[in-house]
Amino acid sequence: MPDLARRLRNRNVFAWNFDPAMSDVVTWRSTTLAAVRGALVVEPVARPSATLVAEWEDDGLLGQHLQLGFSNGEAADAYLLRPSAKGPTPGILLLHDHGSFFSIGRQKLIRRPDEARETAALSDDWVARLYGGRHIGNSLARRGYSVLCVDALGWGGRAGTGYEGQQALAANLMQFGQSLAGVVLQEDLEAFAFLKHLDGIDPERVASFGFSMGGARAWQLAALSPDVKACVSGGWMGTLAGLMQPGSNQLRGQSAFYMLHPGIAGRIDYPHLAALAAPKPALFLSGRDDRHFLEAIATEAFRQMHTIWDAIGVPNALRTQMVPGGHVFAVQQQDDAIDWLDRVL
Repeated sequence: MPDLARRLRNRNVFAWNFDPAMSDVVTWRSTTLAAVRGALVVEPVARPSATLVAEWEDDGLLGQHLQLGFSNGEAADAYLLRPSAKGPTPGILLLHDHGSFFSIGRQKLIRRPDEARETAALSDDWVARLYGGRHIGNSLARRGYSVLCVDALGWGGRAGTGYEGQQALAANLMQFGQSLAGVVLQEDLEAFAFLKHLDGIDPERVASFGFSMGGARAWQLAALSPDVKACVSGGWMGTLAGLMQPGSNQLRGQSAFYMLHPGIAGRIDYPHLAALAAPKPALFLSGRDDRHFLEAIATEAFRQMHTIWDAIGVPNALRTQMVPGGHVFAVQQQDDAIDWLDRVL
């Protein structure tokens, strides 16, 4: 870690963080949310076009392979999985992880029965490593949720040149004043708009849900979109000072570019950015032995978030939990998260 970066870290004060001595929480949220949206240039949010590629049925679940067309001209493969239900269902935008594994994206979370053999093997191996051997998108659909999962730029049908290609992709975008994290965020906002307006979706019961990089994407959506009614985020929360330590992924380039927004960098810390979602219900989970987000770092971030939900008058809307294990999303945690969604939606 260069001395310059260390000095910048140590003297930074995050001018946009919530400070009860400077502002009441309602005013802070309103002004800061406007400033963040302006800096990230995330409005207006377009609704992507959709082309049907294929359909399938799986023991009562109805699946569709779609290709979404975003406002930036990009096309992305997506899986939409729906239960057989009468009347509108709640909707989940399910956001896949990073994992430095790019050949699959949507297939990390949703499994179709007729998946190509090689892709199916990759999918099954991935969920065995991170998700307790279970495709959480299928589990959510069997619990009555309609689930959309889209390949982010660099994964699945949009896979590029692997790990090294991330930095080149980020550098290309920087030539035009754009960031890799900003492109993913804008596409996630558009994908959420698509889900919310689908026939058969209850627009008052739509949520974001993800683990690892997907967890960061989930809380960013909850913070920046008024349409997100609840959020489940696993495996991605800490303070910047806590994460800016020698050896951290945040300092190595490559994958870090998917998490870094230059327009707001150094102005607002991660827990305060996430807390712009208040007073919405939000569930945050972090592993006690997660080597990327050490327990002390996640715990301090959670403490800061609770001060904001408390100040806004809804302390019970935020649930934070340190759970057993490392950087994984175990089946018991998945079940607990879905039970929590059942209650808040």
